[in-house]
Amino acid sequence: MKKKNKFESLVKKISKLDKKNSIFVFFLVCTLIIVWKLFSYTVLNYSFYSSLADNQQIWEVIVPVTRWTIYSENNNSTIIWTSLNLYDIAIDPQSKWDKLKLTTYLADLVYKEICYNKNSEICYNNVLKLLRLVEIEDFNTEKEYVYNLIFNRLKDKIYQEKVISVFVDKELSKEKIDKIKMSWILGLYIINDYLYINPEEILNSESTINFLVEILLYDEDEVKSLIRKRDLRYVPIINKLSISVWEEVKKYLEEENIAIKKWILEEKNSIWNFIILTPMPHRFYPENWVASQIVWFVDNAWVGHYWIEWYFDDILKWNNWKIVSRKDIKWRIIDPIWLKSEDLIAEWVKINTTIDRNIQNKVEQILEDWVKKYRANKWTIVVMEPKTWRVLSMANYPTYDLNNYSDVYEIEKVKYSKYPDPKIDLLWYPVFVEDSLEWEKFYYDSKDIFLREATREELWDIALVKYKYKNDFWPQIYKNDAISFLYEPWSIMKAITVAIWLDTWEINRYSMYQDDWKIDVWDFTIENVSDKCLGYHSFAHALNYSCNVWMIRIVQRVWKVLLHQYFNDFWFSELTKITLSWEVTATIKPRERWSKAQLLTSSYWLWISITPLQMANAYSILANWWLYIRPRIIDSIEYPNWRKVDFKSETYRRVIKDSTSSTITSMLNSSINDWVAQNWNVEWYSLAWKTWTSQIPYRWKYEEWVWSTIGSFAWYWPVEDPKFVVIVKLDRPRVSEYGWATSAFLFKETSEYLLNYFWIPKKSK
Repeated sequence: MKKKNKFESLVKKISKLDKKNSIFVFFLVCTLIIVWKLFSYTVLNYSFYSSLADNQQIWEVIVPVTRWTIYSENNNSTIIWTSLNLYDIAIDPQSKWDKLKLTTYLADLVYKEICYNKNSEICYNNVLKLLRLVEIEDFNTEKEYVYNLIFNRLKDKIYQEKVISVFVDKELSKEKIDKIKMSWILGLYIINDYLYINPEEILNSESTINFLVEILLYDEDEVKSLIRKRDLRYVPIINKLSISVWEEVKKYLEEENIAIKKWILEEKNSIWNFIILTPMPHRFYPENWVASQIVWFVDNAWVGHYWIEWYFDDILKWNNWKIVSRKDIKWRIIDPIWLKSEDLIAEWVKINTTIDRNIQNKVEQILEDWVKKYRANKWTIVVMEPKTWRVLSMANYPTYDLNNYSDVYEIEKVKYSKYPDPKIDLLWYPVFVEDSLEWEKFYYDSKDIFLREATREELWDIALVKYKYKNDFWPQIYKNDAISFLYEPWSIMKAITVAIWLDTWEINRYSMYQDDWKIDVWDFTIENVSDKCLGYHSFAHALNYSCNVWMIRIVQRVWKVLLHQYFNDFWFSELTKITLSWEVTATIKPRERWSKAQLLTSSYWLWISITPLQMANAYSILANWWLYIRPRIIDSIEYPNWRKVDFKSETYRRVIKDSTSSTITSMLNSSINDWVAQNWNVEWYSLAWKTWTSQIPYRWKYEEWVWSTIGSFAWYWPVEDPKFVVIVKLDRPRVSEYGWATSAFLFKETSEYLLNYFWIPKKSK
């Protein structure tokens, strides 16, 4: 009763006020209420409302791992592999501004990203991915033609404003597929055993929901969510924008915003409202292809695979961290990306390699040019410093793009315009034909197809539709053949055989012998290749012309015990222990198990397999005066607080005498003047070198086709003070079967580059 009296009393007092004072009191009361509410939100209940806003606005992504940086040898100035944010660009098609301007801008941007300054093959493959096509007839790389293809594709995407495809289920059984097809419900699509829904085409939502619940056993609310009509708010344009293109986009958007603020540009004529830029951490390889088979790649889970990324995985990987950003109601970033400081607890580290980026890049270019010219399958090259055994370059061709490593799985139909003689052009490549009985599943033209490897007879059949990998070798292209490929070196290792004989004091370079052309061993005959071998000659002459009979004379004197010991001293039966994973080596059988034929043919390395790196090691022993040193591809690892671990040269053993090294070097140098290869000599420099051509084992014998050889070249120079050892291996050249007619030309080009690159002075004649 008292409260009621007080309220009535207050009302009476207010009613006695004049009109002006009444209005004042009303606004005063409203102001006090507003102030109280603001005080409550911003002070008393700040934590609650701040947390509520963050939950609605903040976008957070957990990134499993990022990784530290790897540098080339060039004074730590060249980053070969690193981790950074690369931006995905997308658009929101619901914005109502200038879509034609947006399409024009993005088409120009996409062209720069996928085709500008790229060769025709890369441009073509990038356009196919963008358009989601298998092939384009009469494709050309003229800018106007490519630009129009890009423009039309982007226009279709940008003007689409509704979601018209929603994934529902995959790998449906044949029974379910048949029921869905027989239902004739508009808006349901089966593509390659996958079920999709177009919500815009659904006419009867209730019957569609009931049908899908019955067939798929989904929850009703889940199906309702799938088939609901919705606006399309996110259309991806390009993933992983290159740094240069991203900088261009950033600058353009900044300039647009400035122009709008200064009233120079109307907002409706801008495009910034469309753009959605999302930074995502990536393992980034600025050189793309360079040294790909040395480093290998990091997968989507940030796990390093093979080679350096795998070998040093525990050192390179960082702890988990989070991408955190604030977005507006349209889910666009309004605050820059930042990292939660409590997640930054990993140590800083960088790995410095011995790889010289410039040499590696140049050598890979040379390899690509000559592989295509000689129509070969593969080519490998190793460049090493014989004094330190630092590997300056280790290259293979074909190679792959580290930033798009999954492209190696793409297949294509064989075009006979490119392979006019398939029985030769496609031999030893993985080639496939369709087969519904014996098959393996492949993905081609947006669907699964069933293929098996083609037989040699099917390879020759031009009428048969065949498929191959775009990169020719599928994931085998990941292999670093320099350390993971074994082959029989044959004549190039005759220099080692001669060095062994010289080291035992059995001969000197001027000793003479009689060559009768051939030797009979049990039921087969060993012959020479060059007619220059026949007759009475010096052993230096025999080395120059790679005479097999003379090599057999060596092992007949040295015999099993010493020969086996030298093989072990040269480290042919052990891993080189270079700091790369997945290195292989062959096992040399105990000498007690050698047959006479194996002993004699081992003189020119007919049954002994090694890797190109092991061969580079052998020639480094000849060049550096007798020492075996552990080869290195890592120079140092730097940790926080200036802590540094240097990988120094480790000398393992003396292999031959220094006098032997000097003599064999002189003998290898003399062949430049004596043999036909003088046409490839690098003028004003003295080189020691040896060529070879070897056949390829096949089903317990050797292939006999003209194009079934491996050609190679080994050399070091300058002879007076060797700076480099280079090994070249060429697989199956189709132009010539001989190493001196193929790899020797690559030898000359590589030599001239290295000599100029390091400013090695010429000698006077």
